[in-house]
Amino acid sequence: MNEGNLTKLIPFVCPDCKNSLRSDNLSLHCDKCDRTYPIVDEIPDFILGDSQNKSTPIFKMAKKADLLSSFYESKYWYKLSLKLACARKSSLESLANFHAETLKTINGSVLDVACGTATYSRRIASSSKNVYGIDISMGMLKKGKSYIKQGHISGVYLSRASVEKLPFDNAVFDGVICSGSLHLFPDTVLVLREIGRTMKPGAPLSVQTFIEGNTIVNRMLKKQPWVHNFKLAELQQCLTEAGFEEFEYKFDGPIVITFSVKKAASN
Repeated sequence: MNEGNLTKLIPFVCPDCKNSLRSDNLSLHCDKCDRTYPIVDEIPDFILGDSQNKSTPIFKMAKKADLLSSFYESKYWYKLSLKLACARKSSLESLANFHAETLKTINGSVLDVACGTATYSRRIASSSKNVYGIDISMGMLKKGKSYIKQGHISGVYLSRASVEKLPFDNAVFDGVICSGSLHLFPDTVLVLREIGRTMKPGAPLSVQTFIEGNTIVNRMLKKQPWVHNFKLAELQQCLTEAGFEEFEYKFDGPIVITFSVKKAASN
C-alpha cells in the first residue's frame, strides 16, 4: 500500500498533436484537433475510434488481449508461458525484481508500455514513483484497475493508448518499462523513438522480450505475422538507431532476454 504520492502528476496530452487537453470528468477534449477522448471507468481511451474498426491490427490484438485478461495473472499463466520458452530461471517475481532493480534510483514518473493488467505498475509504484500504464486492451486495463482498488494501491494511472502515439509530452518520464511486448510492434525503431521522445535524457528503459531460438514458443511465434523474433545484433542496432545507449542484457533461457538501456543524453 502506498500512503500518498509526492511526485508531480504528468498531464495527458492529445496523442495526435500533443496539445493540452480539457477535462470535464467524463472525457478529455483537444481544442486544437477538436477530438474528444472518453473516460471509461476512470480510464481515458485515446484509441476508441481505431479500435472499433475490425480490420485494424489494433482491434485484433486488443480482442486477443481482452480474452487473455481473465487469467493473465493466474498462477498458471506465467509459469506455463515461461516454461514453454525454456526460461527456467524466470518467474513473475524475478521479472518484477529485474524492472524494480533497473528503476531503483528513480524518484519521479515511470511509463509502463503495454502494461496489461498493471502487473508491474502495481509492483513498481511507491511514495516516490508514479507509474503511467498504457495498453490497447480495455479488458486488461479494467482488470488492472480492479487489482489496484483491491490492493489500495496509489500512484498508478492507466489509459488506453497506442505506443505509436503516446498521450504524453516530450521528456517527462524518468524511466520506462516495456515487458513482454517489444516483439509485438510492427516497427521497432518507430516505437522505440516514440518511447524515447517521452523520456528524459539518461533515463533507463527496462525490457523483457524474445529473440530467435529453437523452442516450442519460438516455433509458435514464428507462425504469427504480428510477432517478431529479434536477433541480438538486430536488437542492439534498433536501440542505437532510436537513440539509446549502454545496452546491458542477460538471457533467461534460449529465447528470453531482459535488458536495460538509457536514453542518450544528446537525444
